Amino acid sequence: MDSMKAVLPDVVNARVEDLYNAQLSDEEVLAHMADMKRKAERLLELAAEEHREEAAGLLQELVDLSHRIRRSYVDMSYRQGLRDGFQLQSTQ
Repeated sequence: MDSMKAVLPDVVNARVEDLYNAQLSDEEVLAHMADMKRKAERLLELAAEEHREEAAGLLQELVDLSHRIRRSYVDMSYRQGLRDGFQLQSTQ
């Protein structure tokens, strides 16, 4: 277990660097956010008046779901990095 503790910081640092380098640039993120806002506004325009509030609520649920999916993906990446490090240590 001590050997695992010795290599764990290196494994975590490597995984963090991988995730950091894979991130989109700020400009791309802002463009995606603006595009999502335009599409959300268009969706609400298409919703009939009697269903507008329901459509807005559903749209917010979709946005929240996309955030949860992103966080889950990051969590899975960290866990996979830990597994990779443990398997690497186990083979040595």
